[in-house]
Amino acid sequence: MGKDLEEAEAMVHSDDPVVVELGIGILRQHAESNPGDGDAWFRYGGALDYSDREAEAMVAYQHVFDLGIGRLAPEDRPRLHIQAGSTLRNLGRIDDARALLEQARRAHPEVNAIAVFLALVEVSAGNDRRAVDLLFEALLAPEDGSVADYRRALTWYTNDIRSDQTA
Repeated sequence: MGKDLEEAEAMVHSDDPVVVELGIGILRQHAESNPGDGDAWFRYGGALDYSDREAEAMVAYQHVFDLGIGRLAPEDRPRLHIQAGSTLRNLGRIDDARALLEQARRAHPEVNAIAVFLALVEVSAGNDRRAVDLLFEALLAPEDGSVADYRRALTWYTNDIRSDQTA
């Protein structure tokens, strides 16, 4: 990935909404100019996802799936599943999220974050016991660092679940 695209991704994490939109615009333009570049669409989807634009993010993620995830670097393949699965959950598409994350668990059993995000899907579906089982599975598995990669999102989702319980 070029320096300009790295800077655009960094812009998406700015506190300034104007800068965020500029970053997203650069990533969108790059993806649209390179329709067969799965990495470009994955990064664009991630920027949209980070900016709480889930429906748009899912369109970009779906484009990557349509191209074939083999066009992504091996380390990005489970990330695509996690991010798309989480986005589907946020869009209320619980069954689709579950199916995608179960597929990811079979393909990448070593990635603990997949079980954690699947647990969130199960909480959303009202399957708390299944969620606890998945969380223990991730907790007791050898540490792979993947859960830490999603600390911001997981912290937000945890707080959201807790606030739902007290409401």
